[in-house]
Parts: sequence; C-alpha cells; structure tokens
Amino acid sequence: MRVLTSIPEMDAWLADGARVLAQLKLLPPDLPAFDTGVYTAMDLYAGLRDDGSNWEATPDHAGFRWFMEGPGKPRALSLAEMISARLHDSVQERDVMRFLEGRKVVAIMGGHDVPRQVDAGPDVYWQCVSIAKTLSEKGFLILTGGGPGLMEAANLGALLTGADPALVETVRGLLPNAPFGSAAWRASALAARRAILGYAAPAGHQESLGIPTWFYGHEPPNLFASHHAKMFYNSLREDGLVTWANKGILYFEGNAGTVQEIFQDAVQNYYCASGTAATPMIFFNGDYWDRPCDALSTSDDRPMDKRKPLLPLIRQLAAERAFSHALLVTSDLEAVVRFIVEADAVTVPHQADVKLNQAGDM
Repeated sequence: MRVLTSIPEMDAWLADGARVLAQLKLLPPDLPAFDTGVYTAMDLYAGLRDDGSNWEATPDHAGFRWFMEGPGKPRALSLAEMISARLHDSVQERDVMRFLEGRKVVAIMGGHDVPRQVDAGPDVYWQCVSIAKTLSEKGFLILTGGGPGLMEAANLGALLTGADPALVETVRGLLPNAPFGSAAWRASALAARRAILGYAAPAGHQESLGIPTWFYGHEPPNLFASHHAKMFYNSLREDGLVTWANKGILYFEGNAGTVQEIFQDAVQNYYCASGTAATPMIFFNGDYWDRPCDALSTSDDRPMDKRKPLLPLIRQLAAERAFSHALLVTSDLEAVVRFIVEADAVTVPHQADVKLNQAGDM
C-alpha cells in the first residue's frame, strides 16, 4: 500500500488517477473533465448557438444525461462510474481551493424561481444584482449555487462590476422573463453577457464562481458566472457553498435548498472551532424569514404564501453558542454591504478561512 505524505504527492496521485479514468472513458467524452481546472461557463456551454438552441449537444447536457435518468432521478452507476464521478468532484473541489486562494468570498443564496422582471412588488432579482455588484466592486468574490433565479442575479451583479448605470439599464432591458433552461432564457443571457463583455472573458472583479450540480441538471448553469465548479454529487456541492464563504453568506428568499444551506451554515457557526469567529449570516427581508409559526400555509392555499418561520430557531441557536452578533436581518441594501465590510475588518479567522488554508494570514 502506498502512503501519501504530502499535498504535492496527493495532487500527483489525483492527477494520475484522473488521467487513467479519462483514458478509460468512463465519463462523457465531450465533458472536459480533469483538463481545465474549474470550468468556465463557456466550457460547459461549448456548442451553444446564439439563439440559445443546441444545449443538448453541449458538455453540460452530456454531464446531465450521463448522471441522471431525468429530473430528480439519478442513474444507477457502476462502481467504476461512481469512482469516476467522485474523483471528478474531488478534482473540482481541489481546483476551487486554488481559485479561491487569497480571496474574500461572500456567498449569495436564494431561489431558483425568482423572475428577472416583476410588474409590481419588490424587485428582488435586481436588488440582488445591486448588492452583488457593490460587494464585487469592494473586492469580494461572489459565490453562488450557479443556477437560475437569484443565483443568476448575483453572478450578473459581479459581471457588471464597474459598469455605469446606462449599461446596467441596457442589460436589464435584454433580460425578459423566460422559463429557465429554455432557448429564450439562454439566448437573452448570451445577449446580455455580450453587451457587457463583447466576446472577451470576465477579468478581475468581474469574476465570480458558481457551484451547480448535475443532480439538479434540469436547472442549468447560468451564463453570468465566470467559472462553474460543477459537480455530480449535491452533498459535496452544498458543503462547499457554505464552508468556502469566508466573509459571510447573504440569504435572499428561497425554497428548501436555501433553507438547507441556512441550517448548514448555522451548524458550522454553532460548532465553531476554538480560535475562530462565526461567519456572518445576513437575512434579506426579515418578513420573509420571520413568519409566525401559528400562521402557516396549507397545501390548498392559492396563491401560496411561501414565507418561512425560520428566524426564531436561528436566533435560539445563536443565543446558545453566542453568535448572535454574526446575524443581520434587514431590507436595507447599504446595511448589508456595511455589515459585511465591518465583519471583514475582524482579524480572527472564520471557519472558512481554516478550510481555505488562510487562517495563518489573518
């Protein structure tokens, strides 16, 4: 049995294993696995036409077709295929660590089904764009789940770093509501991306990272993240979304996936290691997250009120382990940015700094 005694040895072992699996062609042949580091959006969408068609011939669709029989129904993998998928995700995880090295990371979570445009009420999508743009301009890297809805909005905000109000309005006009995953959804995103970048790649603070999963492959990766660490197994992806956000996590309205991420984050803060600080948790729109427990919806309600009675439990957990100071509930965009900037000034490392091997730099 070979004993690995150093990180370079482990990297070499992973690279050797990746080459062997690539030669065995156990993963989709048109998926550039192990070749590019963290994928770019254009890696995954290679072959996509300007009108948004031909997704079925892209590497992204090849990964979905290989891993899933259909939405929510994973394919039964052989042992060799399972090992290939796990190694693929481990290599992506390693490359994410390299991509994030030395960066200040803020994760933005929220629902995949929030529309780009609304006729009335809060314009949550564009509030998310605005916050992400401001944070990116202040030197924070935006991390999302990489999908549509508010994940797309946050990655778009980063891509608009440095853009003047006229360009923001132009982009807004290019993004009508369209079912996510449709040709119209992809084509309008391509048009908006090109209005911002032309045919160049995002650079500097325009960069952001999405971590989508082929388990939710029917929710395709958005075209505004510069990079996507797309993984087969959602469990590893969810862990990364929470544990790599070393400067805080902002929660917009969301569904079961967002709720899962909130409690994973709360668990990390609850069992915070000695000598580390709790990661900031920001809840945008307290009314959405602070619904009274005695006023819940029923399955027959139309329209469905999707507000969540979540904050009382989070506040209780925070009180038990003294991380109440790391919570912010607000609908003020400037308060969100100010809270994150002030937390960044704290010299005690967060749990994510430990995972990113940056604790010694604090």
